[in-house]
Amino acid sequence: MTKKLIYIIGTGRSGTTLLDIMLGNIDNAISLGEINRFYKRNGIPPKRKEHSDVFAFWRKIKLQLNHHDETKYNKLEKLFFNNEYHSAFIKSLLNFCNDSYKKELVNLYDQIYRNTEEEIIIESSKYPARALNLVNIGLNQKLDISYLYLKKDPVSVVASFQKKNLEQPSKGFFSSNLYYLAVNILCSFTVSVLKLRGRKTCTIKFEDFINHPTRNLELIQKNLDINVTQLIKRINSGDPLNTGFLFDGNRIRLEKSIVLKKQKKIADKNFKYYFTRIFNYIIYR
Repeated sequence: MTKKLIYIIGTGRSGTTLLDIMLGNIDNAISLGEINRFYKRNGIPPKRKEHSDVFAFWRKIKLQLNHHDETKYNKLEKLFFNNEYHSAFIKSLLNFCNDSYKKELVNLYDQIYRNTEEEIIIESSKYPARALNLVNIGLNQKLDISYLYLKKDPVSVVASFQKKNLEQPSKGFFSSNLYYLAVNILCSFTVSVLKLRGRKTCTIKFEDFINHPTRNLELIQKNLDINVTQLIKRINSGDPLNTGFLFDGNRIRLEKSIVLKKQKKIADKNFKYYFTRIFNYIIYR
């Protein structure tokens, strides 16, 4: 049986974990979060208790992959970084990725396929290079892969990047703007390439999605060919959404359930606000 994999593309701090969780509440779907961090975390989902369902799910996959040596995980972390991080984008675009990496990537998804009963798998690894690699490694017999590009207001993202004491390292104001612009250029280009290669894609804005979920879910349904009817009903009724089996991602993944809330905060219109707006206009307009 062919399962559907929805891969969410975007920058960090853009709401990809929240979107992953929401789509994981579609009938017969499961949220798995940032799978790309599997080897960085030695196959152990961070900040999960050993008796939890999430820990048990990923421990089973780790055991089946049969990588018991910590040194092996360190090597695989470097291998994945060298073939997936933004610096590897050209290599991924031209399909020049390491054969060992491709083999390990296929093996990881094979175990995920075997251990999920659901027909729809949601992943929020975000990296555009990894998105291209998924096309190149030939998973077509088991996974029908489609792509969802999430953009968020650059003012909010840049402000979030500057916060400290979060799981992700903080960035300065100008470096945050540059990073946001560069990554979203790669994401936009990746979506264009995927469309040319005949892949289903959809692009949405985070703020519009949060404030008008029904309209955006219907757009996702149309472009990615999935049924979101029950999810729309749950959101409109204010029902809590299960956070699924996210391996890694935003700290909201650690909650048992969440309730979708509309955004109300308005940023102060100062120098930083206008600079970020103008600097990122080409990406977020």
